Amino acid sequence: MNSKITMKQKDEFATMQIPPYLINEHYDDRYFDVVNAIEEAKQVFFEGCGLMGTLSAMGPESKIFSIGETGFGAGRMLIALLDYLDNSAVTEAAITYNSVELHPITSGRMAAILEGFRPAVGPLIDLLVGAYSQLDISRHGWNQLQLRRPFGILTLNLWIGEALEMVHALTSPCDAWFLDGHGPKKNPAMWRPELLMEIGNKTGSGGTCATYTVAGEVRRGLAAAGFLVEQCPGFGGKKAVLKGIKRQLHS
Repeated sequence: MNSKITMKQKDEFATMQIPPYLINEHYDDRYFDVVNAIEEAKQVFFEGCGLMGTLSAMGPESKIFSIGETGFGAGRMLIALLDYLDNSAVTEAAITYNSVELHPITSGRMAAILEGFRPAVGPLIDLLVGAYSQLDISRHGWNQLQLRRPFGILTLNLWIGEALEMVHALTSPCDAWFLDGHGPKKNPAMWRPELLMEIGNKTGSGGTCATYTVAGEVRRGLAAAGFLVEQCPGFGGKKAVLKGIKRQLHS
């Protein structure tokens, strides 16, 4: 799919009226800020982390894979991942999806935020919103739900609270990290060195990470956390993004 957008489209998107429910009032920032946030997730995060190559290399047997995400928001990334895997040849996968949200939204607001993607992923929106509505988002700590899909089973472990708490609470490392909180200028706490360092500690050797931001403090923080970081072409109007791979530990 062609990810480029015209200057006219950029201008129209920049000047369009953004509905209030699309703005995270805690950070005065949109939950996502590209024209096609589903396709952005696939290119920047899933391809950036080499997700399909890793799962395919596991062979036909059960594929056990763990993902960490910083910033659940309205579940846009999870919806995109379900669509990505549903339309792949992957089967027998057991995906653990660990995410965090400091300011959880209601299921009704989630549905409203995701409504623009309904023509492409409507059934997945209904699936996630229905399952999410059963969670007790007023309770600090882990909430869990399971989704059975053609590719296998996805288990969402959603931590209600702060990101560093969630990473500390993980009992095993992740194979991939989607670093998707609001940007460093809007939400600097999500990109602070001690959080990135702990993410590195909770990443298996050879594990990956990806993010849309190329801010210098993020590149340096990921490098200090043990990732080999590479700048890659961006999506839509974004010129560049980052991906990283956790360095192998030598004895």
